[in-house]
Amino acid sequence: MITERILSSLREECGWKPHKLLVIGVSGGADSLTLAHCLRQAGVNFLAAHLDHGLRPSSAREAEWVRALLSSWGLPCSFRRVEVGGFAKEHKLGLEEAARRCRYEFLFQVAEENKAQAVAVGHTADDQVETILMHFIRGSGINGLRGIQPRALLTEFHPSLPVFRPMLGIKRSETEAYCRDNQLDYLSDESNINTSFFRNRLRHEIIPALEAVNPAFRRVITRNARVMRADAELLADLEEQALRSCLREQSGESVLLDKDAFLHLDEGLQRRVLLRAVSQLRPNLRDLGADTLDRALSCLRADQTRFDLPGNLEVWNQQAGIRLMPKEYPLSFPQYPQLRQAERYELSLEKALSLAQGWELRAEIVSAKTFAGIPAQTRRSPEHAWLNPADLSLPLEVRAARPGERWSPLGMPNQTQKLSDFFVNQKIPQPARARWPLVFCEGSLLWVAGLRISQAWRLLGDEREILHLSLQKPA
Repeated sequence: MITERILSSLREECGWKPHKLLVIGVSGGADSLTLAHCLRQAGVNFLAAHLDHGLRPSSAREAEWVRALLSSWGLPCSFRRVEVGGFAKEHKLGLEEAARRCRYEFLFQVAEENKAQAVAVGHTADDQVETILMHFIRGSGINGLRGIQPRALLTEFHPSLPVFRPMLGIKRSETEAYCRDNQLDYLSDESNINTSFFRNRLRHEIIPALEAVNPAFRRVITRNARVMRADAELLADLEEQALRSCLREQSGESVLLDKDAFLHLDEGLQRRVLLRAVSQLRPNLRDLGADTLDRALSCLRADQTRFDLPGNLEVWNQQAGIRLMPKEYPLSFPQYPQLRQAERYELSLEKALSLAQGWELRAEIVSAKTFAGIPAQTRRSPEHAWLNPADLSLPLEVRAARPGERWSPLGMPNQTQKLSDFFVNQKIPQPARARWPLVFCEGSLLWVAGLRISQAWRLLGDEREILHLSLQKPA
């Protein structure tokens, strides 16, 4: 009996608690009506919920039909209408994905409002086969090939309430037969025969063609999905260990991975860690396929500074870290000296200039004798600059680079170079260049702080006094 099979799946695979409320999505089709009718017959405590997607002229009439049917069964039901077409245009989504988003947002809202333990939906073995094949065609990894799970957290819709799918072992033909045997009329969505939708094309054209080659195709797919599920659980443990080994920072807006640790992972774990990092930022991103992951790994191995990912994400490949973030994310670089704002500041001999993230910039005049007594390691440190103070005018100016600005770095006499090219050669991430402190004297660039001094301000060896510029890192 279908009812016993559904109850068995709820208990053994879904973690159902019989004393707590369920919210059941009821579209009016054979699958969801079978689920609702079986649970009603078994005396399960549940609330039905129906969303009118507003995609067909008949949808309002069908919603009223579902309301009347459930009312005749004595079942409580929550209803809502959403213009999915408008939602799809607003959020630049396909109709299938927009309908899914609206449906689950509604179901989980109803579940939360009624303190339900979970949302249950009527996905069948046919939905499982279609989903796995869709993932395979799109180039999914093992997580996609294991198919949809009897119990899952859809964190893009709710952080803790699960979705139950207790009918994954039941065929669509069985639900239709159940409705006939129990004299249940059910709705048939005419859009389900429209093969311009990817899933419908699989259902009506591709799967029948595969069954002509192997009549047991559906059974093979579902058996492989069970095997993939066990393999995926094993890999999930390895993935968690790999992620912990290279995760340096994580927030809702940014993930930073240790570059060296990441690149020393096996390629399979690199894919899974990258996919996991993306899912932290875009949990509802559904089109991150194998090709995209391959391109991302190729960019990282080629030491490409930045590249784009779907979902308006980008990756910054820094010297010691790989940062994933939204394109509009305001980056901070605590490892680099940065101006607090892209403004002009004054630097005097009496007072340090405070930079972002606790850095400080200082200037002083020291005698040649004092300079000679400073350890060679300090004199060679990139955080210290020693300059000829001839023609020095105080206070000094500190600001960021301007577009197209040029200078003559130490070691390039009688030549100039764009500051942008200099930063590229030094492998400074582009966002960090926008507030990098430059020290000027009456328009002449003295020092790109922490990197190099100007050729014109180098020491000549006969100085009696020396201008000392220094960066102090935060404690």
